[in-house]
Amino acid sequence: MSYDTATLLRVVAGLPRFDPLFLNRFFPGVALFDTDTVNFDKLGIDQATKLAPFVSPLVAGQVRTDQGGELRSFRPAYLKPKHVVDPQRMLVRRPGEALGGAMTPAMRRDAVIADNLRLQRDQIMRRLEWMAAAALRTGKVIVAGEDYPTTEVDFRRTSALTKTISVANDKWSATTSNPPDAIEEWDTELEAPSTDIIMNRVAWKHFRKHAAVQALLDTRRGSESTIETAPGNGEVVQYKGMLGAKAVWVYTGTYTDDTGTTKEYLESGEIILASAALEGIRAFGAILDPAAGYQALEMFPKNWISEDPAAEFVMTQSAPLPIPKRPNASMCVKVTDAT
Repeated sequence: MSYDTATLLRVVAGLPRFDPLFLNRFFPGVALFDTDTVNFDKLGIDQATKLAPFVSPLVAGQVRTDQGGELRSFRPAYLKPKHVVDPQRMLVRRPGEALGGAMTPAMRRDAVIADNLRLQRDQIMRRLEWMAAAALRTGKVIVAGEDYPTTEVDFRRTSALTKTISVANDKWSATTSNPPDAIEEWDTELEAPSTDIIMNRVAWKHFRKHAAVQALLDTRRGSESTIETAPGNGEVVQYKGMLGAKAVWVYTGTYTDDTGTTKEYLESGEIILASAALEGIRAFGAILDPAAGYQALEMFPKNWISEDPAAEFVMTQSAPLPIPKRPNASMCVKVTDAT
């Protein structure tokens, strides 16, 4: 017997969660649509933010004129990780199970299904984090897949908010640079002052050792900046303290791309300045599956059994798109080279 959606959703809700920094910090809102498209105007996005309609270099855009105005919408690509419920795993003692086997095959089947649901949810959340990182790094998201034509989602962030320090003396690895002054200057270019500074480990290495930063942390000068410059605990997300009114983070989260290569969400030597005023939203299109009742859901887990050949499957579907309401409230700067 297969499990229904309500049962699977209860299982998913109780599983340990992947903890994505960019999504949790800058895209806390959720918007569900009962159509397969995400409609910007229904999100209440202010026209003054100059959020562009989604465009694609290869696919006809989804923008059309309606009642004298522009209806801005985008049809998200589906995410559909799918696994076979391996019958061999139901006959073998699970890790942590008592010697001799305390679980029945039916109990192991439930555990295997839960394993697959957790893996699928984590894969979807990592893709969402990848999209959020792209929006913060470049102001764009490129959606591409084996069965989905390459589409560029362009939020039309001001091009100057994606920077690379090219002058050697200004790179944070140089003693002639001044990271705090640079951050203060870059802040003036944002639509709202940054509340957070997120650094790649290489950028952090040069930042924490820099004399200009050390001078700020000298409490004898009355500074209110408090940053922990000692080696971290190895966690993927590390809160390092405050630089004035800005929270400082080191983020070393990774993902595996379609070629099997492990990469970091932030490239080497990069930092992101971002404001809570970005007001990011995780938008989800409806799941066009009759078993889902064509509902608007963040994720739709599904379990079924085929008769010939006999096999059981678990699949989770989602149609997501993280959207920054104010794309000009973030910027990305490559502050130093890769070492």
